Amino acid sequence: MIQIYGAGVAGTFLYYILTKNGYRCSIFDLRKSPDCRCGWGIAYKEAKDLYSEIDLNLDEFILTVPERVFVNGVEFKNRGIAIFDKIGLLSELWKGFVFREENAKIIVDATGSSRAFLPKIDGDRVVPTLQFKESQKIDENIYIYFERHGYAWAFPLGDEWHIGAGSVCEEKIPHLIKKLRQSYGLEEAESSCSCRAKIRMLPPSRCKPFVSNKIVGVGEAIGCVSGAGEGNVPALKSAKILFQCLENLEEYEKRILKELGWIEREQKFLDSVLRGFPAFHLLFRIIPHESKRLVKHSIFDFLRIFIRRGARKTEL
Repeated sequence: MIQIYGAGVAGTFLYYILTKNGYRCSIFDLRKSPDCRCGWGIAYKEAKDLYSEIDLNLDEFILTVPERVFVNGVEFKNRGIAIFDKIGLLSELWKGFVFREENAKIIVDATGSSRAFLPKIDGDRVVPTLQFKESQKIDENIYIYFERHGYAWAFPLGDEWHIGAGSVCEEKIPHLIKKLRQSYGLEEAESSCSCRAKIRMLPPSRCKPFVSNKIVGVGEAIGCVSGAGEGNVPALKSAKILFQCLENLEEYEKRILKELGWIEREQKFLDSVLRGFPAFHLLFRIIPHESKRLVKHSIFDFLRIFIRRGARKTEL
């Protein structure tokens, strides 16, 4: 018997791939329904392939595929980001089980930033966010404004927009949202909902242990979030790796560190940005990877972003 705690992206996918392959499994979540916290963007091709393994068609939940991504005013061509109905997808998956807790041989910690069952992480970095939905009348692109301590975003959801920001300095979140509005002409509007959340921005190598006695972690609980804050596909991949290693958990940590090594590089670059000394040499490995899966860009584009950010800071 396997008990999963947390019915987010990682937990639900793991539940279905386990039960489909004959494992006895139960799942539990404190929430009564999926929430609308961040995570609407997804690497389409990778996610579609993974969800097909549990007989779910991701296309049924795609809201929009923006043509362009703007970062501090610099334009990029979107190559692989789709905006999907995360609530709708999780709600559909939740129909397939009843939350319950059972005595189990293995407990899976899929509780995200709370990491409720694995040992606490020394020097953990859990970044606060504020997010909400509102109406806007602008082109359906992805808009991002970032500074050294965090960034703000605007994603089109069809009838509404998902707007928010995250920062290691929580008091600066309103400033980021204000700068986002000013940069892209997003007017102040009434929110249909709003919430606060947290996201773990720490690479897997700094989130050990992944396995502690009979507890094993997946997804954000073990740092499977990219340097840009993308956690959906890494969560799915970590769940699939756990399924493949279930009979040999000694291999699980090695597989995560190897197959999600690109997260290590991105988080290392993030660390350097937070310190104020961007490690641009890392971009020569980060950019080719992300240009294939998400947004087409180059080292010169990155330099343009940092130059613009520096110029704006000087103007202020």
